[in-house]
Amino acid sequence: MQSSSGSRNAGHSAVDRAYTHVADAIISGALAASALITEGDVAATLGLSRTPVREAFLSLESAGLLRLFPKKGAIVTAVDDIETAELLQVRILLETKAVQLLGERPAQIDAVDAELRALIQAQTDAAAAGDLLAYARADHRFHARIVDGTHNSVIDDIYARLGPRLERLVHRVAARDPESIDRLIIEHRLLADHLRVGDTAAYDVALRAHVESGHRLARLL
Repeated sequence: MQSSSGSRNAGHSAVDRAYTHVADAIISGALAASALITEGDVAATLGLSRTPVREAFLSLESAGLLRLFPKKGAIVTAVDDIETAELLQVRILLETKAVQLLGERPAQIDAVDAELRALIQAQTDAAAAGDLLAYARADHRFHARIVDGTHNSVIDDIYARLGPRLERLVHRVAARDPESIDRLIIEHRLLADHLRVGDTAAYDVALRAHVESGHRLARLL
């Protein structure tokens, strides 16, 4: 007989499977905005009961990827220019504050820089393999690693909840304009260079240019 601890772990694994399956499809665009999905369809596809799928749907709604309609299913959320701008405004605010705080903790810079270089390489490898989902995830982890530098649990929680929607924005840019990927990776190297030498003002300017040009938006702030 499986222990109660094992049962809980199995339950979490099923929820994670359902969450990842649907999130990947939404972030990659395989499930388009306004598409209707149901717990039953996802459960059948993955060979799961509806209970873990229901939990996954609730988490996906919290992450802003689904809108639930009881007894009907869920609709994939759409992303318009206003929401894009608002999401990126928050990202810039949190990231520039993190860079400022990291500038006050020079002893931490080398470790952060090493992680950022590894994430840039992961982006480069994913792009070379044509894996835009992996590229988008590595891109987001690059910026998330910088935000982690605040050591503020509230900020970490906010940024974690924004993660799936930000990954979807990055994937959309890469899919729409694949030729921009090399430029965006170069811009990440520039951001890492500014962070390494503690030039917070240059980082702020480069970050705003990186976000606004990449997402084809007018000045955000």
